[in-house]
Amino acid sequence: MDTILDTQKGFSLIELLIVMVITGILSGLASVGFSSQLPHHRLNHAARDIVSDLRWARQLALAERQPVSVVLDIERDRYQIERRSQAGIPIGWVRDLQDRGQGYGEIDLVSSSGGRILTFYPQGTTNSWTTIVLKNRFGEQRQITVVATGKVKLT
Repeated sequence: MDTILDTQKGFSLIELLIVMVITGILSGLASVGFSSQLPHHRLNHAARDIVSDLRWARQLALAERQPVSVVLDIERDRYQIERRSQAGIPIGWVRDLQDRGQGYGEIDLVSSSGGRILTFYPQGTTNSWTTIVLKNRFGEQRQITVVATGKVKLT
């Protein structure tokens, strides 16, 4: 004869609590590993965005047949793109590498070997060979190189 206990199916409260504790421990370990990688990912994100913006500025100069400048503000860790004929008026946005709201945060615009203004001309060329250096709070760096022909590469 079957009793009530033999026909019941499911998990006991103890089994559910054990599973929840194990899940919590694994989640905690994963979040610690992820948060330590966040500065690395933010640095890569910022570097890729700058490369993309530099390439866009070059394409804009070619398409509009007028010089387009990327103005670097190293003291405030930001940059903007502007037409040379309308200096001081940004095209689109101002990227702030310290702004977590833009997806960066704690990224320093360390230096630019070609000065603070990089200009792309209608032929696609630039005013100088430039290396832009970014650094995160752990000292990890990314370099963006713009050669005189206008080619942009991330190293």
